[in-house]
Amino acid sequence: MKRLLFLFLTVIISLSASAQRIIGELEANTDMLMTPGDSALNKGEDGKEKPKVPVDVRAWTIDQTFGNRTATYVDTLQHQFQNANLSEGVNGHFSHLGNLGSPRINRIFIERQDDDEFIFLRPFDQFYIPTNQFRFYNTKSPYLNAVYNTCGSKTTGDEHIKVIYTQNSGKRINIGGLFDYMYGQGYYNSQSTSYMGANGWASYLGDKYDFHFYYSHNYMKLTENGGITDENYIIHPESMRRNYDSDDIPVWLSSTWSKQEHDIIHFNHRYNIGYYRTEGDSANLKEVFVPVTSIFHTFSLRYLRRGYIAYNTPAGYHTYDYFPRDSTNDRTKNFIIRNTVGLSLREGFNKYAAAGINAYIAFEHMNFEQPDSLKSTVGTISRLINNKVSENNIAVGGQLIRTQGTMIHYDLNGEFTIVGERLGEFKITGRGELNLPIMGDTAQVVLNALVQNKKPSYYIRHYHSRHAWWDLDFDKEWRMRLQGEISLPKTRTKLTIGMENIKNYCYFENTGTATASGFSNNVTPRQSSGNVQVISANLCQNFKFGILHFDNDITYQKSTKSDLIPLPALSLYSNLFIEFKIAKVLNCELGGDVKFFTEYEAPDYSPVVSQFMLQNANNKKKVGNYPLVSIYANFDLKRTRFYVQYYHINQSDGRYFWLPGYPMNPGGLHFGISWNFYD
Repeated sequence: MKRLLFLFLTVIISLSASAQRIIGELEANTDMLMTPGDSALNKGEDGKEKPKVPVDVRAWTIDQTFGNRTATYVDTLQHQFQNANLSEGVNGHFSHLGNLGSPRINRIFIERQDDDEFIFLRPFDQFYIPTNQFRFYNTKSPYLNAVYNTCGSKTTGDEHIKVIYTQNSGKRINIGGLFDYMYGQGYYNSQSTSYMGANGWASYLGDKYDFHFYYSHNYMKLTENGGITDENYIIHPESMRRNYDSDDIPVWLSSTWSKQEHDIIHFNHRYNIGYYRTEGDSANLKEVFVPVTSIFHTFSLRYLRRGYIAYNTPAGYHTYDYFPRDSTNDRTKNFIIRNTVGLSLREGFNKYAAAGINAYIAFEHMNFEQPDSLKSTVGTISRLINNKVSENNIAVGGQLIRTQGTMIHYDLNGEFTIVGERLGEFKITGRGELNLPIMGDTAQVVLNALVQNKKPSYYIRHYHSRHAWWDLDFDKEWRMRLQGEISLPKTRTKLTIGMENIKNYCYFENTGTATASGFSNNVTPRQSSGNVQVISANLCQNFKFGILHFDNDITYQKSTKSDLIPLPALSLYSNLFIEFKIAKVLNCELGGDVKFFTEYEAPDYSPVVSQFMLQNANNKKKVGNYPLVSIYANFDLKRTRFYVQYYHINQSDGRYFWLPGYPMNPGGLHFGISWNFYD
């Protein structure tokens, strides 16, 4: 650790001492097309000045039903770049199994995303991109962004490579692709991750017609270790017979893997009916198309597969064997296709159209395939017989939306299932935004609301595998959420207060039994018949004193039934750093941050279904009350961002666990770099 810390400090000192030379070389070689003046670097072989390359890149996401565009940032931000690749998230809100890309769960309950029908996606949101977060682009020149992150050695570290390329053909058509490769060997035994994703997209933004299309293919392989066998290897290493490095600590499982493969297609297009009007003054008149009504269609297809493969599982690790075999090879498939057709009355086509109105009807077909029974064959081992179950549903929905203007914005959505196996389901969401000028500042007040009555996922009601098997009839889960937020940019303050009430709450629990080596593992879905409430308050308060910055993210939350929804009472993230420039072009951030949450009975994890679950009622443990401290140097030079970070500098301080049996990674040096190219 001392050697790595010395290396970290040496890198920082070297960067500062040679900053002028580095800047000169980088400016001369990587940014010459943007350098003004008559320098020879800006001239071609014919002596004429080279044209400047425009660097305007815009990005947006789309609503997965209507195709409405919402502007978002292009990933070129320097601040907190050193945390962007961490599984616990930029502000440390997630607990996870330790390795890069491993299953994770948000400790801030009100921030947890709605369950996906294919529940196995839920813990992998560091890698998997849902439709409403998929970015589309518009560029004035071809744009490429390449990001590389790495840490640790070849036997314990991880690497993450992400490349985005996009370009326009004219002003309206854009195409692009994303390649994402995430690999982590893991600091502890049998926890490697290997994920690869390839995405392609195209968009067209015309006056009367527009479309958005993307295709995504993901392959994900996770080695499951079941956690370390004894937490004393971390808490009381002095009690062990010898010193253990992290990759020497015994774990429960080996030769055990979870695998997923996804193929996803999403296509939204819209035809606009409207008129042209003339805008501008006499010197600059132009014809502008004003859409009045739109007809839209959205098609989505998802083909999702998951497998759980295990060899040499220790006797007694699982509670049940539902069919006799020497090894485990569980597989399930989920096919979902949805077609939505709707009509829109567009916002702002005249002074009386203060809001847009959308209405639609949707047809959804879902198919689930998994083992259903065993068939005995003479002289051979029994083989599994798969069964396919289909669900068909018809839903209607609508939206009332206002995005124009500066003071008031709102978005009210509702969907109701009127035919099919999920008859009676509904989901209503609302968001209101008010911008108020106050003492030279603009306070933004936001109110979010959700009312939902939803049938639990098919896999919560039905799942068949070697070590987990159930067929249950659960009631619909009722949720009501209210959340208010106020932001004051001038004082760098954001306060969020929320409350959620849940009836018929569905969850997983470890119901394993006592064994000679401890307790076995058995994941069981449950449903609570009563109500449970969660209240939370989050304060983000950033301070600035010259070059000194002190950023804070503090969350308090409480569950009325902590045995059903265990949460840390307090979670915080603090970041203390100085920000300055060298030679007016090299932006520098030097500092340290700390992540902390109070002690609580954190969830357990089931490798069999890749789900978090309540701990065994007879074997509960607590984690928390441990500060995770890191120091870093973060730089930005026009088209290039890079950082050096010493992660978990206080490792020797003792009890460092994200979840029971899953320790935080030991201290180590992290490095990352991001390049932008505009030609």
